[in-house]
Amino acid sequence: MGDVTTMYVRWVIRRHKNASVADTTFHDAYLVESYRNKAGKPRQRILCYLGNIRQIGGEFPSIERELFLLRAERILAGMVGIRQADRDQTMELLRQKVQPLTASEVLAAFIENLRWYRNWWAQNGGGPSEEELVRIVQETRGQPGPL
Repeated sequence: MGDVTTMYVRWVIRRHKNASVADTTFHDAYLVESYRNKAGKPRQRILCYLGNIRQIGGEFPSIERELFLLRAERILAGMVGIRQADRDQTMELLRQKVQPLTASEVLAAFIENLRWYRNWWAQNGGGPSEEELVRIVQETRGQPGPL
């Protein structure tokens, strides 16, 4: 029989408790190991909980997709005794169900965040100058900006 094991992602899907009002489901992801016991019978054991994500109206919201994938990646990175190939395969399985953000989604989120900051600064006084904004963007690239 051998010690052959297989890992996969088990999804547990729960409906919102008030499903008639909210078109929302919750998707919980578990990393599961399938193996054979000493008697050769197939068994499964949960290795870890990878997190959950809401699906609203048939879609996973973009920010929740990104947060879910980041958390799952960190959980897998902290697991002892799991090969990097298994971590990579698990992340690929997660990405098949929960699509990573697209470039256009990232750009739209960036613009909305800047809009939020601008409104906050307008209501609370001040905010960075154009030159300070350029410096901030340059810092994100690892380039020192003018002071």
